[in-house]
Amino acid sequence: MAEQKKGCFSILWKVALVILLLLAAAIYWFFYDNRAPSDGEYKLDIAAIRVEADKIEGEKPSAIEVETPWISDAPKIAFVAGTSWDDIAMSGNSYRVVLPGGAVIIDAALDPKTAEEWGSKFDDGAWNRMLTAMSEASHIVITHEHADHIGGLMHNPDLKALRPKLRLTPEQIALPNKSNERPWPEGAFDGLTPTTYDSLLAIAPGVVLIKAPGHTPGTHMIYVQRVDGQEYLFMGDIVSMADNMKLQRIRSRAITDLMTMEDRDEVFRQTKALLTLSKAEPNIVMIPGHDLAAVEAIVKKGLIKNGFTRQAP
Repeated sequence: MAEQKKGCFSILWKVALVILLLLAAAIYWFFYDNRAPSDGEYKLDIAAIRVEADKIEGEKPSAIEVETPWISDAPKIAFVAGTSWDDIAMSGNSYRVVLPGGAVIIDAALDPKTAEEWGSKFDDGAWNRMLTAMSEASHIVITHEHADHIGGLMHNPDLKALRPKLRLTPEQIALPNKSNERPWPEGAFDGLTPTTYDSLLAIAPGVVLIKAPGHTPGTHMIYVQRVDGQEYLFMGDIVSMADNMKLQRIRSRAITDLMTMEDRDEVFRQTKALLTLSKAEPNIVMIPGHDLAAVEAIVKKGLIKNGFTRQAP
């Protein structure tokens, strides 16, 4: 009997050890693995981008403003692989690029219902100011087709009225990445001609779309050059947190493999190109997709204004 008990204990110990090893391997794979590809390159040609920014005649933007409809806490390691398990503040922002007699809205945050489902803090005032600004804008663009960047479109009561302002690509309209997106309202884009381009596209004086699929098929970055020459690059969720670029650590596999199903290798290439650009051109303001502290620091420096202002009729 003693021998049988000893044998059972030995088997249970071995099973427990195997389970522990498998659990450790899974934790490493989904939260710590950060291997970059050994080949390939994402080309980010700032000279060509600046040329494109001059293609549309007219006065360039005078200012950039930000609204933050939602804020949520999440473990840093989920969004910056291999770092800390401590919570960080993530924000959902919408930006208003102020042009003479118009504006470009960049991203449309998360809608109130989804924010509640996700347990995010929501600012109704910021949401309503964003909706008003969208109705007054000349162009509306999104960095990519995820729920936390398209909420103000998908759940906008005036979506059909906004149709002439929308600069959405076919990939953004298709919503191929299954990451908490709901279908677009039926008939929302009837008669809309999708925005298509190869690598760069100026949509307003000083405002350029930069094709960058990887995080999603429809991801692009947005370059803005103010009338005084100050430059900005909206990186979207290629760089959700500033440390994705600075540390060259992208989101964990728990996010990229289980939720967003993105092309990790291409995102690595893009973050490398962005870091190279940041070092070569330190005066370009690099704006991450969800880093509350980074955006607040940019606002504090006076490079972006906090809050959307009403545009003169």
